[in-house]
Amino acid sequence: MENKLTKKYGLLTAICMVVGTVVGSGIFFKAGKVLQNTNGNMLKCLVTVGGVGLIMLVCSYVFSVLAQKHEKVNGIVDYSEVTCGRKFAYIVGWFMTTIYYPTITSTLAWVSGQYTCVLFGWDPCSDLHLVVSAFYLVMGYFVNAISPKVAGKFQVSATFIKFVPLLVMGVVGTIVGLTNGNIGEAFKANIAVEGGSGSIITAMCAFAFAYEGWIITTSINSELKNSKKNLPIALVLGAVIVVGIYLLYFLGLSGVLKTEELMASGDVPKDAFTALFKNEVFGTIVYVFIVISCLGTMNG
Repeated sequence: MENKLTKKYGLLTAICMVVGTVVGSGIFFKAGKVLQNTNGNMLKCLVTVGGVGLIMLVCSYVFSVLAQKHEKVNGIVDYSEVTCGRKFAYIVGWFMTTIYYPTITSTLAWVSGQYTCVLFGWDPCSDLHLVVSAFYLVMGYFVNAISPKVAGKFQVSATFIKFVPLLVMGVVGTIVGLTNGNIGEAFKANIAVEGGSGSIITAMCAFAFAYEGWIITTSINSELKNSKKNLPIALVLGAVIVVGIYLLYFLGLSGVLKTEELMASGDVPKDAFTALFKNEVFGTIVYVFIVISCLGTMNG
């Protein structure tokens, strides 16, 4: 009996998949790299984040055009076939199967395990870290294989949950920064540090990983209700949401900590949330959201 993929996902799941596969660990641990490579200047930081985001927007729009015309079973592989031929699609399929998907999912499981160890005070470089990472990877595959609908609901939930710390820092941090003058100072900052280039291009290269993963959403086109309409909407709208939330988060960071403190921080999320709420407990709690954020990206 022939197995057919059923239309089990709606527009909300597709949007959450775009956002959820992009917003993971990158926004949390790449902020320091961006600051170092822009000499702490917030205007350059925002240009960096917005510049890479613009690239994502253009790419997602291109794929949204393809999604309006073609609906098969394997997203990017299908698009490769209709644009460049079967041989190229064959190569792309093997690349995605043997390199891209295994690398990105195992990396996200590894990062999730590391942040889990940090949260519970375990050694993040121990064998236990590898066990936790392997557990996340196996469970992620198990849930998606046994119950795709449950995986879809987790994707939606994880996406909304991961927005909590980003929105809190973005909105509250910006208000605080406008009040205490930190944001104004951040736009004037020019602090050279060892290992920093002061180049927006270098900062863009460092931050590019934070925009990775959205293309995976194209693989559910044959399981998405009204795919030719909903997938293009999800790709474009999801990209806009990601760019907006990233810009707001960076602005919020500059409001709660001075530029020198952000650049000297070895753990930007923890130090920023501790400073925002004047309590180290909140600096620890943010790791819970980061773990969920990473797992949501891995699930996608």
